[in-house]
Amino acid sequence: MNEIVIGWCIAEERSSSIFFPPISASFDSPLNENKKKGGVSSCPAVHSAGKRIFIIKSPYSIRLRAKKVTEGKLSIFPMYPETEVQDEIISSLVTIEPRDYWIQNQVPVMQIKMPYIFFSDSPAWISQLETTSLKKNKNWSLIQGRFDIYNWQRPLSFAIQWIDTDQDISIKRGDPIFQLMFDSDQACNNFNLRRVELHEKLIRRINSCGGVNQLIRNTNQVINNNRDENITLVQ
Repeated sequence: MNEIVIGWCIAEERSSSIFFPPISASFDSPLNENKKKGGVSSCPAVHSAGKRIFIIKSPYSIRLRAKKVTEGKLSIFPMYPETEVQDEIISSLVTIEPRDYWIQNQVPVMQIKMPYIFFSDSPAWISQLETTSLKKNKNWSLIQGRFDIYNWQRPLSFAIQWIDTDQDISIKRGDPIFQLMFDSDQACNNFNLRRVELHEKLIRRINSCGGVNQLIRNTNQVINNNRDENITLVQ
């Protein structure tokens, strides 16, 4: 069976050591604590999905509280000591989108910096999905997405909807916050993730894709025809 290698890195070398590696959801993964066979763990469909899915854990411990300043406007405050990120840099990690960009009128959209980059040397796509592994009382939902990681090398966006702003958002370091599913145009069920150090070709690709959606519309038409087939990124 063919195997597709997916490279990954952190977009910025500074503080990159705090980020957890993606964790395979496969029953065959050495990180899976339950090795018993039988039931769903023996189902081929479950195995096929598990080999495509990887879990991302939060590198930060953050607790945020929303307060209404004026009608329709919110200010966000980190709550200490549950928030481990220092106050002077929290605004560089957490942003509230302008109200015009909210999906629902009364539900704020927030982005938390999560600079994972995934890439492949053969056609492959990544889907960022809600994880079922979080505590039941979480008051936010992931804004899910899918894009081409062969032609488009960019950091993931950890964008969420703050469902109930009367309750704090609380995310602890090590919490599973979303999962990734990979697929391709090949008859392949095996995706092997490999951490890659930032190198010159990869940096150039990241820079060439950065900010494109802020400059033009219909970015897929540009990005999907933007890669030299001879470029190797997964080294």
